[in-house]
Parts: sequence; C-alpha cells; structure tokens
Amino acid sequence: MSQAAATVFVVTIQAIAGPENSQPDGRRYDLLVFACADTEADAERAALGCIGQLGWIEAKTLRSGEITDPTAVPADLQRTFQCALQSGCAVIVYDEP
Repeated sequence: MSQAAATVFVVTIQAIAGPENSQPDGRRYDLLVFACADTEADAERAALGCIGQLGWIEAKTLRSGEITDPTAVPADLQRTFQCALQSGCAVIVYDEP
C-alpha cells in the first residue's frame, strides 16, 4: 500500500505480556494499535500480527475503526498515528485498565 493511499485504523486490544515481551510480567493490558490497511478486517489482522511480534499473547480485539479525519486525532496520539503511517503499525500500551 502506498503511503499516499494509506488508511489508518485504530484497534483496541487486550493482551497479556508474554515471555517474549519486553516486560514479560504476565499481566493483561489494554493496547491501542494504529494499523495501516485496506479494510477493518485487514487492520485487525495486522494489529494482532504486530503485537504478536512484540511478545503479546492471548490477544482479544475489542473494537476497531477507521480514522477518516487525521486532523481529528488528538495531539497526544499524533506521533503514534504518524509512526503507523511510516511503519504500518504503532502501539500504545496502557499500564492501568
């Protein structure tokens, strides 16, 4: 997918920090994943693949949606949004549910 045509979706996931995670504490976390894809289903698959590579296990997708207006992304999430545009996927981990 070319960067100009990239559609970014936000996928909310709950997952456990598994043994291969950088902080393998076995706790369940809420993750916000920005993923570039053509469809919502593709974005969910991409998000799960991305976090799997980072050592997250037992992932459960809670919801997802397309970002239709990049200017509406809150300022504190803009860096993550831009990272997803550049690399295809970006993850925010929330320490507390």
